Amino acid sequence: MSRKSFVKGAAILAAAGLISKFIGALFRIPMMNIIGSTGMSYYQMAYPIYNFLLIVSTAGIPTAISKMVAENIAVGNYRDAHRVFKISVRLMLITGGTAFVIFALASKLTARIMGAEEAVYSILAISPSLVIVTLLSSFRGYFQGMQHMTPTALSQIVEQLGKLILGLWFASMYISKGPEYGAAAAVAGVTLSEGAALALVMGMYRRKKKEILRSVRQSAQPRLRVSGRSILSRLVLISFPVTIGSSIMPLIGVADSLIVVNRLVQIGFNEEQAKSLYGLLTGGANPLINFPAVLTIAMAMSLVPAISESYANKDYRGIVQKTEVGVRLTLLLGLPAAAGMAILARPICALLYPRLPEAEITATGNILAILSVGVVFLTLVQTLTAILQGLSKMAIPVRNLAIGALFKVVITYVLVGNLAFHVRGAAIGTVVCYGIAAFLDLAAVIRYSKIRFRFADFILKPVAAVALMSLSVYFSYNFLTGALGGSKATLLAIAVGVLVYALALLALGGIDRDVLDLLPGGSRLGKVLYRLKLIRD
Repeated sequence: MSRKSFVKGAAILAAAGLISKFIGALFRIPMMNIIGSTGMSYYQMAYPIYNFLLIVSTAGIPTAISKMVAENIAVGNYRDAHRVFKISVRLMLITGGTAFVIFALASKLTARIMGAEEAVYSILAISPSLVIVTLLSSFRGYFQGMQHMTPTALSQIVEQLGKLILGLWFASMYISKGPEYGAAAAVAGVTLSEGAALALVMGMYRRKKKEILRSVRQSAQPRLRVSGRSILSRLVLISFPVTIGSSIMPLIGVADSLIVVNRLVQIGFNEEQAKSLYGLLTGGANPLINFPAVLTIAMAMSLVPAISESYANKDYRGIVQKTEVGVRLTLLLGLPAAAGMAILARPICALLYPRLPEAEITATGNILAILSVGVVFLTLVQTLTAILQGLSKMAIPVRNLAIGALFKVVITYVLVGNLAFHVRGAAIGTVVCYGIAAFLDLAAVIRYSKIRFRFADFILKPVAAVALMSLSVYFSYNFLTGALGGSKATLLAIAVGVLVYALALLALGGIDRDVLDLLPGGSRLGKVLYRLKLIRD
């Protein structure tokens, strides 16, 4: 898989991720208006245990499938690549079916433990998704391993569109019977939307099946036939550490829920104030730092099979080239996102949460300003983790994130209990967690890929461009606020920042034709910029 191919795949997934995020944001507001805060609480109560079971069932499987499929295809073994997929489907049926039965049978007990027995309907409505999504992960992993990112991208968009249309439609039909029925109907719409996404990828697989089977027939029989048990064992061995790694951050979220409110109460906040600050942290600021990560998640999904292919072929030059491109593009995206969020933290919160009281907007902005530093580390962790997974070092990023998580828990406990920091201590803990994991992952990538990063290209030029961007954002926002008001000034300042950053990168030589050629449509843009003498070869 060429460098251009994997970046193109990442671009497809990134575009789908951004569209999905946008559709998801559209879903929340009308849903709250239809089912109200009580109905929304039932809706939300269906998800914590469901998400945990989903992580256990699926988190590592797409990565394991895409890696094993890419490795087999790299050496021309299409037969075993297809066997990996077929075995994974059976495995997913068993794990998804088991999770579904457990979740459905425990629905009444779960609702009772949560203190809202009416949530049982929502829990029952979401439980079939455990079978659907596990199967969906097998198809997505198989296509990703074959370097076809379009099925994953389209299924994500269909899933979100179905959730928006069916969820809102069903909720409006059943809300008259009570908020618990409106919430359950909305959840049923989500389940059906996942079914639609599964039907789409199954249809795409069916269309491609003749071509797949032809490749299987033409594939030479390996001298040593790998048993189904061996394939299954390797699937589990690869997916297990990835699943553990995927479980760490949700577990940290649970730890935050246990630590933050209690520690805030201990230092003098009343319970209502403590819950409000916790809500600003988890519902206001935390989700915002995940938006830039949509792009690097897409990069990571494309990097795993790309690096795996080079690793299987012992193409060490290819490993270095793909690693360079992945890390460089991550820094080119993560650095400006972090700086922009830090400078415009409060204005961004005012733009997105206009109904919050002024004091809460300011508090959320203060939290976001701290968390924004973590954007660079979070995006790096995702990319570096994918590189290490492609190099078959599955356990290393898990260990590194676990080390970061331990620091996070200790720092959060200590700083949240200090009035000078209070809830901001949890944000500092998160930044430290990602920072430690990122530096440890980087050290491992340098060690195992033998890469040598060029300081000027990877650090100096992007940081200089970000510095110029930051000054332009700061002054343009302050200049425009008086004339246009906060919201318009924020949007225009962001636009100015994007333009200045792009021009600064071109002027400083931070981006060249080699990088542009990797991007969809970048070759044509590169030719134009070269004629204008804005970039060099």
